[in-house]
Amino acid sequence: MNTNFKIIVYVCFILAVLGYIYYPQVPLSNVKTAPTDISVSLNKKSQEIRSLFAEERKQHEFDMQKNPLTGKIPKEEKEKEYINALDARDQAYSRLTSSVYTSRGPTNLGGRTRAVVVDLSDLTSNTIVAGGVSSGVFKTINGGVSWSKVSANDEIHNVTCIAQDPRPGFQNIWYYGTGEWSGNSASLGDAYRGLGIWKSMDNGDNWTQIPGTDSTFESFDSYLDYIMALEVSPINGDLLIAATGKIYRYDGVTLGIELEESGGGTGWTDVVINSAGTVYASIEGTASENGVWTSPTGNGSWTRIAENGSPVNFNSTGRAVLGMAPSNDNVIYTLFTNGDSGNIEADLWQYNSGTDVWVDYSSKLPDEPGGDLSGNDPFAVQGGYDLVVSVKPDNENFVVIGGTNVYKIEDIVNDVMFSRIGGYSSNVSYGLYNVGGVDHHPDVHALKFDPNNNNIMFSGTDGGVHKTLDISSGSVTWASLNNNYQTYQFYYVAIDPTTGSNGIIGGAQDNGTKTGGTDLGNLDNTSMTSYYGGDGVAVGFAKRNGGTSNQYYYGSQRGRARTNYGGFRNINPVPNGSSLNGFVTYFYLDPDNNDHLYFAGNTSQAGYSDFYRTSNAATITTAIDASNWIDMGDLPSGANIGAMATSRGVYSSSSYLMIGGTNGDVYRLDDPQNKSDLSTAVTMSLPGSTSGTYVSGISIHPTNPDIAMVVLANYGVTSIYISSNARSGVPSWTLAERNLSSHSIRSAAIAEVGAETIYFVGTARGLYSSADPLNVDWDLEGVNEIGLAVVSGLVYRPSDNKMLIGTHGNGAWETTVQNTTLSITNNAELNTKIQLYPNPTRDEINVKNLSLLNNTSFKIFNVLGKMMSSGILTKNKLDVSQFNSGIYFMTIVTNDVVETVKFIKK
Repeated sequence: MNTNFKIIVYVCFILAVLGYIYYPQVPLSNVKTAPTDISVSLNKKSQEIRSLFAEERKQHEFDMQKNPLTGKIPKEEKEKEYINALDARDQAYSRLTSSVYTSRGPTNLGGRTRAVVVDLSDLTSNTIVAGGVSSGVFKTINGGVSWSKVSANDEIHNVTCIAQDPRPGFQNIWYYGTGEWSGNSASLGDAYRGLGIWKSMDNGDNWTQIPGTDSTFESFDSYLDYIMALEVSPINGDLLIAATGKIYRYDGVTLGIELEESGGGTGWTDVVINSAGTVYASIEGTASENGVWTSPTGNGSWTRIAENGSPVNFNSTGRAVLGMAPSNDNVIYTLFTNGDSGNIEADLWQYNSGTDVWVDYSSKLPDEPGGDLSGNDPFAVQGGYDLVVSVKPDNENFVVIGGTNVYKIEDIVNDVMFSRIGGYSSNVSYGLYNVGGVDHHPDVHALKFDPNNNNIMFSGTDGGVHKTLDISSGSVTWASLNNNYQTYQFYYVAIDPTTGSNGIIGGAQDNGTKTGGTDLGNLDNTSMTSYYGGDGVAVGFAKRNGGTSNQYYYGSQRGRARTNYGGFRNINPVPNGSSLNGFVTYFYLDPDNNDHLYFAGNTSQAGYSDFYRTSNAATITTAIDASNWIDMGDLPSGANIGAMATSRGVYSSSSYLMIGGTNGDVYRLDDPQNKSDLSTAVTMSLPGSTSGTYVSGISIHPTNPDIAMVVLANYGVTSIYISSNARSGVPSWTLAERNLSSHSIRSAAIAEVGAETIYFVGTARGLYSSADPLNVDWDLEGVNEIGLAVVSGLVYRPSDNKMLIGTHGNGAWETTVQNTTLSITNNAELNTKIQLYPNPTRDEINVKNLSLLNNTSFKIFNVLGKMMSSGILTKNKLDVSQFNSGIYFMTIVTNDVVETVKFIKK
C-alpha cells in the first residue's frame, strides 16, 4: 500500500478550500432508463474536514505532476511545455484536419464563476461579461440566453475578476485579472497561478495582455500571478489592482505599487472605488498591515482607517472583502473571516467616512434557528474561499452577502438577522435552494446588481451564473443563465458502448456526476443532467436487458462508488469516507464486457487491499465474497493504482488487464477474471521509471492486443511509451514522446480507422495525435475547440470511431476519428485549388477557384485561434471590414475537402 495515503497532509494555510458537495439539480427531463440518484445522504463535514478535502485534492494533482526525483514541479519543464504548446498551436493552423470536434457540454450547467459584470453602456442590461476559473471569459449580448467565449481557447485564462471603465466615452474598455489564490485544481495544486491582467478596447470582444503583468504561469514569480480584484477610477480611468500581498495602480503606461505587505507577504487583498474616485483597499488579517486603507485618488496619500484591535473587536484573521454603498459615497462595508470555525465564521462592519464611525453588525449575520449543519449554518465561508458583500444601489442599509450561501438584510439598522436567499435550501438540508423551481448553487463568489434596475442581482457561484429579478421579494427566485456557458472540470468521462448512441457520463470537480445526450433524455447533445453529488470521480456506462437499460457507475471522493441498476446503492468494497483512501475514487469498467468491473482501493485502512475485481457488475454490492468482489491484494510495488485498461473485444482466456501504479510500475494480468490474486501478474517495466512516477493513462489497440500505450503525468520523466509485444513474457517499450517531452500527459487512446492506427494523448496543454509517434511528431488537435485545456479523459468506441474527450475547465468534446491530418504544404492540389484575393485586403475577400455547393461552409479565425466568423458560403465574396487589422485564417469545408488559407486584413 502506498504510504502517501498513510500520512494526512496538513498544511499551514487552509484557504484552498472547496465546497465538496453538490447535490443534484432538477433534471431537464427524465432519464429514460433510470431516475436521477437523488437519494444522496453524504454528510457535510466540519470546516476542518472540508479544508482537508481541498488539501487532498491539491495533493492528488501535485503527485501527478511533481518530478519524482526532486519532489517538486519544475518551473523550466512547465515553461517548455507552454512554449511547445504555442508552437503546436501555430502549426495546427497550417494543417488540414479531418477530425471535427463537437461540444458535449454541459452548456446548460455552469462551473465555478468568480466574476460577473453588466455592461454599463447597454441600457437593456443584456450585455454581460463573466469569468470562469480555468475556462476563460464569456460574453452574452442577449441577457444570458446564450454566451460566447471571448478569450481564446489556446491560451490559459483562469479568470478571477472583471472590471469596466465607468467613464462615459470609455466604457468600451474592460479588464480582467487571472490567478485564483485558492480553489482551482487544474494546475499546480489549488492555488491556480495566472497570466496577469488583460485589456479589451472593443467592449470585451478581444483581449490583449497588459505589458508588465505577464509572468510564468508555472511558478510564483510575480505578485501579479494572483489577481483578486480590479476597479477602474471613474475620475481618470486609473486601474486599481488587488494582487496577492499588494495593491497596484496602472495609469495606462506605468504600473506601480500603492500598498504592500511587509516582508514580501502574499495574503488576500481587495479594492473598491466610490463615484467620487475615493479608493478603499483591504489587506488580510494575518499581515502587519492588516485592515482597511483609503486614498482620495488611489495615487498615494493612503490612510489606515481600521486594523485589528482598532476599532475595538475588529479582528480579521484572514481574507477581508469590501462593498461600497452606491447611494452614499461615505458608506462602505467590510466582511472578513474571524477564524471561528463551526460558529459564524465572519464579521461584518460598516464605516461612514462622513462621521469617521465604524459600526459592528456581526451580530446580525445568520445563525438560523432549528439546527446547524457544518459548512452551511451558521454563516460559513470556507476559510474565505466564498466571501462577498454587495450593497443595493438605492439603499445603503440593504446588504447582500455571500459565503457558502447567499443572504440579504433589507434594513441592517433595524432588522434582526440576514435571511437566506440562495445556495443550500435551508439550515437543516444540503439540497439546493429551489424557491420558484430553479436551483441556485452554493459557494458564492460574485454578487452584482444590475446598473439599470436596483432590484435585479446576478450571482457567480460554483454552479455558474444566475439572476434574480427581485432581490426585495419575500421569496427570492433565481433564473439560470448557464446557456452555452461551458466551464465544467471533468476528472473522468465514459460513453455508451452502443454503436451510434450519444449517451455519455462524466465525473466533475465540485459538480458531481452528470449524464448527457438526447438518448438519455436531454434536450440536445450539449445539455447534461445532474445525477449525483459530491466531487465527481471515475465513471462507467454499461448496457443491460439486451441493451435496453442503462447502468451507471459513479461515486464521490474518498472511495465512494455507486450504481443505479437494480436500485441505487453503494458498491465500494473498501469503506468510504476515510482520509486513508485516495481522494479521487477510481474504478474501471471493461467497455466490451460490462460484467467486469475493477476497483482501485487505494487505501491504507487496515484489513483492506488496493485492488478488487468482479464478474457480476450488474448486481454488485459492497460485499467481498464470491458473488461480489474478489480481493486481489496489493500491487507488488505497494503503490496505488493510477490507471487501468483491458484488451478489447469479447472476453476470452487470452484477454488481459493492464494496471498502472503511482510508482511508475505497470503490470499485465492475463485472464484476469479467472485469477484470485496478483501473484501471476507480469511486470511490464518502463525504462527509466522511478518511485513516485504516476501512470495516468493506458490504452490497448482495438484489434491488435500486442500494441499498447502507457503515459505518465509527471514532469522531468520520459512520459509516452508504446509496446508492440505487450502480450509477450518480457514486453518491451519504445519511447514515443518526441515533441511532447516537456508535457504532463494525462490520458491516452488508440484508434483504428481502416488500416491506419492513430494514437491520441491528452496533456496539460491540449489533445495531440500521431499516426506514427515513433517517427513523426505529435499534432495538436481541436485547437479552436479544446484549445490548451487540460485533457483529463479519453474514451474511444471502435464500432463507430467515436471518441469522447473530457477536459478540466472546458467541458466535454467528441469527435469521429478520421484518417490522419494532411499538411497544406504537402497537398499541392488543394494549394492551387482555392485562393483568396485581394490579399492583403481592407474590406472584402474573394474566394477563387471554388465551386460553391450547398454544404460549403467557412470559419475565420484570428491568430489566437478565436473564431471570428462562420457560416455557409452563398457567394464567392466575404465582407471582412469589421475585423481589426491582423492575420487571419479561413477554413473552407466542401464535401470531404477541407482547406485553410491565410489572409491579412489591413
